[in-house]
Amino acid sequence: MSTIRSIALVYREVGTLGGIQKTAALLESWLREWGYAVAVFAERDLGTGTERREKFGRILKEGSFDLVIDNDTYVEDKFRADISAAREADVKIVAVWHSVFSWMLALGGKKASSIFSALQKTDAVISLSPSDEAAFRTLGCRSLYIPCVDCDRMPGFRRVEYPHRVVWAGRFVNLKRPLDAVKIIEKVRQKVTDAELEMLGDGNPEVVASVERYLASRPQLRPAVHLCGFVKDVAEHLKDAGCGLVTSMVEGCPHSIIEMKMASLPVVSYAMPYLVSLKDDSGAVQVPQGDVDAAAAEIVRLFSDSDLCARQGRMARCSYEELAAFDHRKAYERLFADLLKPQSESSLLSVDPELARNALLVLVEHAQMGFEKIKERIKARESRNGLMGSIGRLLIKIGRRFARP
Repeated sequence: MSTIRSIALVYREVGTLGGIQKTAALLESWLREWGYAVAVFAERDLGTGTERREKFGRILKEGSFDLVIDNDTYVEDKFRADISAAREADVKIVAVWHSVFSWMLALGGKKASSIFSALQKTDAVISLSPSDEAAFRTLGCRSLYIPCVDCDRMPGFRRVEYPHRVVWAGRFVNLKRPLDAVKIIEKVRQKVTDAELEMLGDGNPEVVASVERYLASRPQLRPAVHLCGFVKDVAEHLKDAGCGLVTSMVEGCPHSIIEMKMASLPVVSYAMPYLVSLKDDSGAVQVPQGDVDAAAAEIVRLFSDSDLCARQGRMARCSYEELAAFDHRKAYERLFADLLKPQSESSLLSVDPELARNALLVLVEHAQMGFEKIKERIKARESRNGLMGSIGRLLIKIGRRFARP
């Protein structure tokens, strides 16, 4: 193969609009715009069982595809079937990693290590954060950081006021901690009595129910919290807000933050320092993970100072424009050209020492966050193959290679 022109793009599901689907949909539109032939496949097309490998293999051979870009990497059986199908059809396969490397490692267990083993069998891993790129390269995977930034859906919009309305957007799942957002606005209202919270998204019914129960027990708070459910076009909600709030434990490439910045909204977020969208002087303020009081205090500070709100909002918009200026086409063309080279000649294996140190710090941070699942595993099995053994071996490997006196 001397060039890549025909690409099979694998989604988890087509038609839903979670972060993974948004990323894959953007990539599909970009590739078509750049002149590539693209075919989209999802679970409904390929199946989930043992027939998936054979069916996908036939599709790849009959369609004369040059490359598979796989966004369905979390369900191991399906992912390994896709890898086997690509190998049998002699087609390159690239995985898009939507999570955070160290978070999955911190969760530990055989499933996490097995997924990483599968990722190492691909031809390259597209990483959505620089620290993930460094981590994968350290393990010998070709990897390239390519962010996914939504196109500007609010061109020409200029915010003239910052009402006391906080917007939170995401799936109602424990990783996003939506109940924390409600507790935060409850504390904000102790100082800013007209503050309100709009929550955009749906998700796990049990998590939604826990939020509803909390609100039902606080009748004075209930009218100030608006559960909007799934919202396809968030622009109008963002225009009416004065601040964005993010309460996630972990994010890969958070479209919600990018959309908030697109709307010139200052952002208050639980700390995720590996995210480029939350870097210093970008209109975002990070507080310690799970610190409801600190997040509430930052929102109160913004709502008490209109000049600060406006300044942070302008910085947020500038940050979005900087993120949106990333040359995605150049990055993908670099990736495709590298895939045509032998592994020994790849430029996607070298690790920048500074990025490696940052990846190491993120790994340590996740290991120290004290999630209950981690604590339970440590108590249950303190063995060489357990959680701390896995983390320790990677720390030693990265530290020996990149630590400086």
